[in-house]
Amino acid sequence: MKHFIQFEFICLKSVPLYEHLCQQYALDTAISINFGIVTDEQQHIHYIIEANAEQAELEQLADKIAADFLLSVWLVDTNIQRMSEPQYPISATLGKSAAAPLLFCQHCQPLFGDNQSPQFGKIDLVCHHCHGETKLTAAQQGLTQHDIHALVDTLLTQGTLPLQSEALTLSLNEPLQPKTHVTQAKQTTYVRPHILICNPNTLNAQLTVNDYQVLALSSIEKPVVTLASCDKQHSLENCNHAVRYDVQFAYNRLLQVICERLRQKGINWIYLSPLTDLLNTNQALRLARVNQQWVEISKTSTTEIDIAAVCLHQQSTFSNSTSQYIAVDKSLSSSVSQQVYLSCKPSQHNQLESLPNEQLTHKNIEQHLGYRALLGCLSGYPDKPKHAAVLYFSQQQKSEIATIDGQSQFECFFTFTEIPQNGYEICHQLLSSKQAPLLVKYKQQFPQSYLRLLDLKLNNETANLSSLLTVAAIIIGCPVNEHAQHAVHQQLLDGIISSAECYRGNNAPRIDFPLIKGEAVRSLNWCKTLGTLMSFKIAGEADKAKLAYGFFDSFADYLSNWLEHLDQNIGIKQIVLAGTEFSYPPLAKQIQLRIGKNFPLTVNPQLDLEGANIAVGGLLLPIRRRGSHT
Repeated sequence: MKHFIQFEFICLKSVPLYEHLCQQYALDTAISINFGIVTDEQQHIHYIIEANAEQAELEQLADKIAADFLLSVWLVDTNIQRMSEPQYPISATLGKSAAAPLLFCQHCQPLFGDNQSPQFGKIDLVCHHCHGETKLTAAQQGLTQHDIHALVDTLLTQGTLPLQSEALTLSLNEPLQPKTHVTQAKQTTYVRPHILICNPNTLNAQLTVNDYQVLALSSIEKPVVTLASCDKQHSLENCNHAVRYDVQFAYNRLLQVICERLRQKGINWIYLSPLTDLLNTNQALRLARVNQQWVEISKTSTTEIDIAAVCLHQQSTFSNSTSQYIAVDKSLSSSVSQQVYLSCKPSQHNQLESLPNEQLTHKNIEQHLGYRALLGCLSGYPDKPKHAAVLYFSQQQKSEIATIDGQSQFECFFTFTEIPQNGYEICHQLLSSKQAPLLVKYKQQFPQSYLRLLDLKLNNETANLSSLLTVAAIIIGCPVNEHAQHAVHQQLLDGIISSAECYRGNNAPRIDFPLIKGEAVRSLNWCKTLGTLMSFKIAGEADKAKLAYGFFDSFADYLSNWLEHLDQNIGIKQIVLAGTEFSYPPLAKQIQLRIGKNFPLTVNPQLDLEGANIAVGGLLLPIRRRGSHT
């Protein structure tokens, strides 16, 4: 007796491998198979395979699907159910490529990537499933098994290996002075140590990692995930006391073989750095865990996306210190959905292309990046956003909290106060505030930390949480690597984030985040926040992790109170999370715990946390109606 069975894979965004497999399965004439690819109201993409066959055939099909549908980082759920009739009677589209969109797969990797295989190291091995041999670069094609073994031997003897084929330098030891890039705006960007894992079995012993991070690293996308070392890594001889690392598994055939060879030699990981000082050399997929799902921090590739909202401008541009994003409306007037072409390329300066002010409902409204991020995040819905708030927390831009009411009117509720760019001015403002007695006592008890505070140099934009966190890290006593003084601000930032991640207690100090009510918008009394931290240190609290966790937890709690106040005024039905600071795990986690229990939280995995969402949002900025003088 034949049965109808439906196999369903639900994903946050499109997965090319899954679409390819749906096509290939439907082309198989052994049994009757149809497929469907649909997008639901939450913008999730469903890959559906329906089969009509005998029980034994269905069992074999289920085993094959389990083996072929390799884990994607965008996969959120799977379902198998019996159907009375097919829902998707359309069969495969002919003409699709027979090669899976992968550089290697489960069929060829055990052959060229396992040292026990006779074909180990043969990166040009023919694979009839993914045809990875046809996707080698010109430099990779000329490498023999002997060549690759020689490369590994060079790395083991010399400690470093310039790998021209990958535009990378491989190193056994962490560089003493991480590279920096100075843009035209004179903003320094610290390059966090980037680790390539050779032995995944030792990952948990070296770094603080949870199950969903391991699954993400192992996925077919091979993303970069930032992990904290806590105290584990500090005991290792090749560590230079960084506290957070960008971690990745081997993402092509050559690196697979190199890592396996190094694993044989007892090497658990190596360090990656670009051969050149050009920005955006590494186009890896960099992810953050926000609202219990993965999202790109900032897009690095050009793509086309479909949105449901109607574009009101032809083009919108957003640039930060590393990338320029250009969103162009490519939709046809007769089209139901709007198609946007989104390009991303290296940038050397911060820039926001202004739209003509006479076209906008409010002068300079495009300068409110939180509003643009909100519009971009909600662009998958056709209706104008209403009853929404956005938490826009950015490492490089002025951060803000803004709302849209029931009439879709925008209002900025809160902006971060600019903190002075140097430690001397920070101390001067503290001494001019009510926190002066605390700073005097702190200076007496912690003279080294006070001197470090005086020497601090922050980045250009300081109206954000990152700048406040950097100062807080000095106060609670986060250490820095003296060999890399040019990157002290980023080391401190990583230090307080890592400390908060490592805290395992249930209780934490209450840190104050009082609002300052200005004429038009509220801001933060950061002197009081730092004074609270100093008071705990003066009182004898020596646990950095406890204080760091308390900072994030208290901030999230204050945010929750502010949002409840806004909810009473305008009625908040959803809160958009945007900005690169949501890549800080303690911030994302505590906001999920404190705010997510009362309000639906929203991110857009089709776009990113910051960059593409702002560019797309610029296409949706409201246009002033004729005769309006607002």
